[in-house]
Amino acid sequence: MRHRAAGWLVLCCAAVAWAAPPSPESYFGQRMGADHLVLDWSQVVSYFRALERESDRIKVEELGRSTEGRPFIAATIASAETLRKLDRYREIQRRLADPRITSAADAEGLIGEGKAVVLITCSIHATELASTQTAVEFAWRLITEDKPRFRAILRDTVFLLVPSLNPDGVDIVTRWYRRTLGTPFEGTGPPELYQKYVGHDNNRDWYMFTQAETRLTIAGLHNVWHPQIVYDVHQMGSNAARIFVPPWMDPIEPNIDAILMQESTMIGTAMAADLTAAGRQGVAIHAMYDFWAPSRHYQAFHGGMRILTESASAKLATPATVQAEQLDRNALGYNARERSWNFLEPWGGGTWRLRDIVDDQLIAMESCLYQAAIHREELLRNFYRVGQRQAGRQSPWGFVIPAEQRDPGATQKLLETLAFGQVEIAHNAAGDHVIRMAQPYSGWAKALLERQHYPDLRLYPDGPPQRPYDVTAHTLPLLMGVRVEATDSPVEGLTPGIVPRKAATGLPAADSDSWRAINRAWAGGGRVWRNRASGDFAVSDPGGGWTV
Repeated sequence: MRHRAAGWLVLCCAAVAWAAPPSPESYFGQRMGADHLVLDWSQVVSYFRALERESDRIKVEELGRSTEGRPFIAATIASAETLRKLDRYREIQRRLADPRITSAADAEGLIGEGKAVVLITCSIHATELASTQTAVEFAWRLITEDKPRFRAILRDTVFLLVPSLNPDGVDIVTRWYRRTLGTPFEGTGPPELYQKYVGHDNNRDWYMFTQAETRLTIAGLHNVWHPQIVYDVHQMGSNAARIFVPPWMDPIEPNIDAILMQESTMIGTAMAADLTAAGRQGVAIHAMYDFWAPSRHYQAFHGGMRILTESASAKLATPATVQAEQLDRNALGYNARERSWNFLEPWGGGTWRLRDIVDDQLIAMESCLYQAAIHREELLRNFYRVGQRQAGRQSPWGFVIPAEQRDPGATQKLLETLAFGQVEIAHNAAGDHVIRMAQPYSGWAKALLERQHYPDLRLYPDGPPQRPYDVTAHTLPLLMGVRVEATDSPVEGLTPGIVPRKAATGLPAADSDSWRAINRAWAGGGRVWRNRASGDFAVSDPGGGWTV
């Protein structure tokens, strides 16, 4: 009986050893990036769950539900030993993020122990569908292939992977592509928003946090892990570079720490070198994309750098043919037909496939993570230094948001928005709210509360203005109609926290919350009255002077 039991044990151990995570090709029936391949979101989720079942190097978490109710997932990938100690590494990140609670001596010990944390996010724009397929293949490769770079990544980083920031859009684009395959509309964008409320501008929500997907990512990843690097994977038009990587063009938002901008240049140029060394052509740096608007750059104000790649698009999953003469000669910062210092090996045109995009993104993801691994100590040390520099800000001393406001609802929303972004807010006995600059995320608060002055950039000296890439100002007090005052004088007698707003008397037209109340009334079948003189509202008949 002893021999028989031993035999069964050997067989069981062998079965465990033989079990291997399924390859994407075996699971989906096609290689990632194959012509005409699009994925259902349920397939993507089930595949990551399958990887989790068969490997001790990946954990998958459902952070919540998307706008339309799909699972919103993130995978954490690292060595098995690291995954067993995730709570410890989160605590290290928390302590390094706030130099007020961690001495320089203690920080050095934590830096020696900690891991570089990298967050890669995919396909926020659902027609830019390659990166979800890249995420599938890269996750499988990283946990199954044994090579020095992958060993370094698994050992020295905590890798957070979001296969899509827009699960609803994945299914919308997949449904449309399959419906139009073989028709004149094949490869076109769907005739509907691929995010229920904001469509293509869902990546401009990183400062107002209006959408469920944004809030899940911030609350479940950014504010928990404080990544040193956030790499956002995008696609662009078909007729210029094959891929863009940093460094960025001017202007750079002045409240972003210079350390982070230098590091993003270091990581980006290393990625460009790896792409070129792999034989990939059409790599552009320092072109097209600036680093101005905080609506796209949450982590850059929270101690970590933002890396962006923009790959040339195919026609969704259909190959695109680009003739040499169709390449853009006037792309911002370079000529896609000519060699230049920031575009060293032009792509000469031809057929461009979904798999080409996947190949570039696989190289870029590996390169980014490998740079994080080999620069682990410097990244962690600079992460701590950025927090020191931010918390040491002295001008202005802070911002005061007076209690008396024309629009109390907008004021409350502004305060809640800042607090969600981990800005510390206090109040005094009069009900004024105060934001001191002596805190780790003072640059975030300052960027959103002060008036911006977009630089006067010219195409050449005394020439016409250079067209801005995006919005030129993002001053929340002006956007929301809230009075905010900068102060260089310390405010005394402060208590931490936001004062809950008092219940309004009636429904003043100037109060943003009134408009929400009347819409709720209408949605419930109720009637709404309005005062002819003041414009204020009521949801029950107040008598004379009001009209329905």
